[in-house]
Amino acid sequence: MTTNQPADTAAAPPVAATGRASTPRRRLIILACVVLAILGGVAAAVTALIPSSAPAAHGTARPLTGTGAGTMTLNLATGAATAEFTGHLSPLGTETGHDNDTVTLTGPDTFTYTGTRIFVAANGDKLFSAITGTGTFTRTTARSTETDTITGGTGRFARASGTYTDTISSVVVSATATSQTSRITAAAQGQIRY
Repeated sequence: MTTNQPADTAAAPPVAATGRASTPRRRLIILACVVLAILGGVAAAVTALIPSSAPAAHGTARPLTGTGAGTMTLNLATGAATAEFTGHLSPLGTETGHDNDTVTLTGPDTFTYTGTRIFVAANGDKLFSAITGTGTFTRTTARSTETDTITGGTGRFARASGTYTDTISSVVVSATATSQTSRITAAAQGQIRY
């Protein structure tokens, strides 16, 4: 059987007949395969280095309980609040801390707030959490309940996770036209993993 080929094309000679390792087309295919294999390896390596958006639970679950007291200052015009406190929180032991919050009035005697908290243990290890809370107030007092989500930390708390509830009471100790300072007390109850 014979096949007719157009005069302007010729079949590629066999490798053995030409002494060449491959044709230009074959070299292009091999090069493309090598590039794809390298890119696949790079993609696998990068994927292994990126942390998961939902990290696996780390460490042993432990109770988180404690009490604290401190001072909070609220900017009445903006709702920005900061708090400095000390206390005892298991498993941190004696600790100090700082909050940065934003308070929003939701009614004539109700409010919500969100923010961040940093606890500092006696050895310097830090524990971070995100805060969401609701509360009620009078002219001189406030009570709130918040849910705190542990977002990590430093030292032994570097990959900490968990949640806890804070029950907070405050009494106004001074006020001006633009700010209010209150004495706060809090009790925490929850769970931590680290």
